[in-house]
Amino acid sequence: MYCQYRRILYDTQLDNCAAVAAAVSVRDYICQSIPWCGQAHERYLIFIMMPFTPEDIKNNPPRTLARGRWANADLSLYENGPETWVIKDFSPCKAAVRYSVGIFMVRRELRALKRLQGIPGIAAEPFRLSPFALAYRFIPGITLKEARRSGSVTPDFFLQLEDIVQRMHARNCVHLDIRYMRNILVTPEGTPAILDFQSGLILDCIPRMFHGMLKAIDLSGVYKCWQRVCPGTMDAERAALFEAVQKKRSLWIFKGYPLGTRTSRR
Repeated sequence: MYCQYRRILYDTQLDNCAAVAAAVSVRDYICQSIPWCGQAHERYLIFIMMPFTPEDIKNNPPRTLARGRWANADLSLYENGPETWVIKDFSPCKAAVRYSVGIFMVRRELRALKRLQGIPGIAAEPFRLSPFALAYRFIPGITLKEARRSGSVTPDFFLQLEDIVQRMHARNCVHLDIRYMRNILVTPEGTPAILDFQSGLILDCIPRMFHGMLKAIDLSGVYKCWQRVCPGTMDAERAALFEAVQKKRSLWIFKGYPLGTRTSRR
């Protein structure tokens, strides 16, 4: 039972409410008629319905998956009846981080996930739980780093992963951290899923001259994992793209995620 509503925007016609709700990837909504400056027509205030609220979490605490470092979110698993959700929460960070990095990262990842809804291997039904936290559907599986040891991952897995990445690119979104094998999940069915979009970019406002390079970084991440997990099985064309991007990356002076370099966790 949804028990909290959050206003998202105004619309001028009742018929448009469903389309607006679909555009922001919510699975339920209500429209409330309100007077509008004394004019004859009505406007409708649209609310999204949240599957659960911060108050629900207080009454039924989630299970912690990982504690973040000084400027990283905590990850938790929340059971909401038969549904399982992941909560990514910057609330435990210090106030200066929470109100800057936290708010920015939540907005950034939520925007990317909403843009990519409907693509297989992307977490479903993301929503903002608070200004400092977002939630999305849990995808069962193990990371590619763990699955690599079992020897069960085949080249076909990476072809499927490449297809997911190309679908992302078709929607003008890049991940930029796919080479990190903990961001790739192997589901119980053996299919790939991609996690952690807080480093991702929506390319709408990025000059087109950079789009090809950014998309190539994503694909080279797929091919790097492919080479490490299934060496000698990648074709020459993909190997050449990987080598070309590697040469350019060697000139890049910034390494890693600067807000996660402190080793101590909360």
